[in-house]
Amino acid sequence: MVSRYLGRLYLKYIFLILFSLVLFFVGLDFVQALKSLPSSASLQILYALYRFFHGVDVLFPISLVFAMISLKLHLIRSNELVAFYAAGYSKKALIRPLFLIAIVLTFFYLILHMTSFSYADEYAKNIRKFHTFVSSTKNLFFKYKQSYVYFDELIPLQKSAKRVRIFELNGSSELSSLILAKKAAFHQESWHLPNATVVKKLPHKIVIFSKDIDTLQGYRPTILDSVYEGKTAISLLDAIYAFRLFKKQHIRTKKIEAVILYQLFFPFFAPFLMVIIFYFVPVTARLGNLGLFSFGAMLAALVTWGLLYALAKLAFTESIDPFLAIVAPQILLFGVALWFYKKF
Repeated sequence: MVSRYLGRLYLKYIFLILFSLVLFFVGLDFVQALKSLPSSASLQILYALYRFFHGVDVLFPISLVFAMISLKLHLIRSNELVAFYAAGYSKKALIRPLFLIAIVLTFFYLILHMTSFSYADEYAKNIRKFHTFVSSTKNLFFKYKQSYVYFDELIPLQKSAKRVRIFELNGSSELSSLILAKKAAFHQESWHLPNATVVKKLPHKIVIFSKDIDTLQGYRPTILDSVYEGKTAISLLDAIYAFRLFKKQHIRTKKIEAVILYQLFFPFFAPFLMVIIFYFVPVTARLGNLGLFSFGAMLAALVTWGLLYALAKLAFTESIDPFLAIVAPQILLFGVALWFYKKF
């Protein structure tokens, strides 16, 4: 009975706080970007919608912590918290439903990152910069097996590219052939180059002919656009796929490892931090200054959030090993939370 009551209140506070923070985030951003936005009302609405999704992405974990703090302050001011203790409920019994709800919502948050939800910020920036959410990447150069590939222009959402050059090398790293194509399209996990011109170097002559070519197996447009351009806003499924692909190609994977570990582990700081903060919640207003407690709790949450995010950013730049920057702090938080939980 008490668990259901606390769960309903907690969900209410999560919705109110998250919605308020995201609306403030979107409103402030929209006012700043208004001069750069297209005059089309539909594109402006799309921009606000994508910024809203990005705001949810950024602010959801910290909203879980703020909602728990707000709920406890409500229970203290209404004297419900001391009544629960007087009725025989322990701190463990009171934090358990909140922690379980936070864990379930965090897993749902991870599932969202397996979809195009992860690209909301990129779509919004495209509308602001190019007045369309379909953007292109210029001058893309990357390695594929023993070849080097150049795309003059990549259009990820259309799964197409323009003016493609593929430089194929032989075992002694000498140029063996050159493939030229005006356009390419990604279809069935490979890039199709229609009527491509092949310049093949033979021992005593050069042969030129044209044919349709299917190559670059597995190199999805979103992977080329995000990973090779150094972007970290990539869906979890695309990041895992890129990691497996790069391993086969013997390409450095530290940055993509950091992206995967960030999406898998970073959001869980919120449930762990909730347990730690709850340990310091006063029973009644008489036993502590509620204003000081709320300020200290929110400040601690923001500092922890900022520190963990800064470490993740360092991992993205390969300045720190991804495990040490992302996973190790989460393990430490889990250990501290477990220690405080046992002390309840």
